[in-house]
Amino acid sequence: MWGALQEGFERRADPGDREQQELLSEMRSQLKKLQDMTKDADPRLSFSTPEFKEAQRAFTDGFKKNFGRPVEWALVREYPWSVPQLRKLEKPVDVHGQPWGGTK
Repeated sequence: MWGALQEGFERRADPGDREQQELLSEMRSQLKKLQDMTKDADPRLSFSTPEFKEAQRAFTDGFKKNFGRPVEWALVREYPWSVPQLRKLEKPVDVHGQPWGGTK
């Protein structure tokens, strides 16, 4: 990906312009460093793979549903003007605040 971009810069650069040649050599060294850093990287650990995205989606869906368990602790505001405090609920509820009735 970056190699094609670099080749485009090299084609447009003026061989007689010292500043452009210095920038190109700096670009080459930075690209070499980047390639050295990522040469041993496992592509399966990337956050853009379909497997990761599917796992992330499944986790997010489960998280939104509290993984099928009742909500026993919640931030409770005793009065509209008070600060919410973490408290154990007297009766467990589902994620929508309805009384817990098991899995749905």
